[in-house]
Amino acid sequence: IGIEGASIFSSRAEKRSDVGKATVIGFITVLLFLVLVNVLSLGVMTQPELAGLQNPSLASVLEHIVGPWGGLLISIGLAVSL
Repeated sequence: IGIEGASIFSSRAEKRSDVGKATVIGFITVLLFLVLVNVLSLGVMTQPELAGLQNPSLASVLEHIVGPWGGLLISIGLAVSL
């Protein structure tokens, strides 16, 4: 959706190169968040604990870190994204 959205709004950009830069920066940012979520969860819980979590497992990880509201936040975000 991001790349298609960038190409649609590219006609409004002052320079076409800005669209390419924004697309690459957005992709790298999302990739960085994905890697951080996966790697940092291993620093919070052990691998056997992570393997035993039910889906959505990120909700359980965040609940382990900050309490019940963390799991609720992820569950609401998941419901909205679906």
